[in-house]
Amino acid sequence: MPSLPPAIDLHVRHRGRGQLVVGLHDLSHDGRQMLDALSHLSQREYRVLAPDLRGHGKSPSPAGPWSIDDFASDVARIVADEGAPAVVVGQGIGAAAALALALGHPGLVRGLVVTGISPRNEDINAQDRWTKVARILRERDREGIALTAEAMAGRPDWRGALPQIDIPTVVLATTGDRSVPVELQRELGTWIRGAHVRTLNAGHDIAAEFPEAFIDAIGEVLHGDRAAVAA
Repeated sequence: MPSLPPAIDLHVRHRGRGQLVVGLHDLSHDGRQMLDALSHLSQREYRVLAPDLRGHGKSPSPAGPWSIDDFASDVARIVADEGAPAVVVGQGIGAAAALALALGHPGLVRGLVVTGISPRNEDINAQDRWTKVARILRERDREGIALTAEAMAGRPDWRGALPQIDIPTVVLATTGDRSVPVELQRELGTWIRGAHVRTLNAGHDIAAEFPEAFIDAIGEVLHGDRAAVAA
């Protein structure tokens, strides 16, 4: 098992037994978002883990600043403790953490399903938007989520590194995502070797709007058959 950097102990929700699937939630949510979206899996031969990311839900909120790699290290500890490797499913900030996990700890990830994320770093306008979001969150006494927004504002450009990912990957690109244009979501798939990009007529929050897309994509990652899990 690889040596892992220091990480905090996340609060983890779990269901089922069998092949390991880890669901990583979006900004301002907690593990319940992904546990609910992946609930169909736990009725079969799958073990679903859904941590509250740092600063969210019941997980700790250490002093900042944070980076996306910090989120990945937290999750790496969980996956390693659970016996690894896992299929990792992520939306928004969860997708950013999933990509950083696959890049930084490749032995822990056997497949990826990601949505709501761009392969590029944020331009100056997007950084300003994230900074404004963080300021509003602090005014509402939500420091952990504010630090998360700042981590997203400063996340790296992954385009040069993404070709290193050589595991089954499905990118769910949504036409109605107002925070990440569908073209950038599709571009993510062009940088990951062999990734399959599926375009959906949905908004950013697939976990709430279209959770069956996650189930189909997990089936494709594990078995090369989108209907394998849902059948």
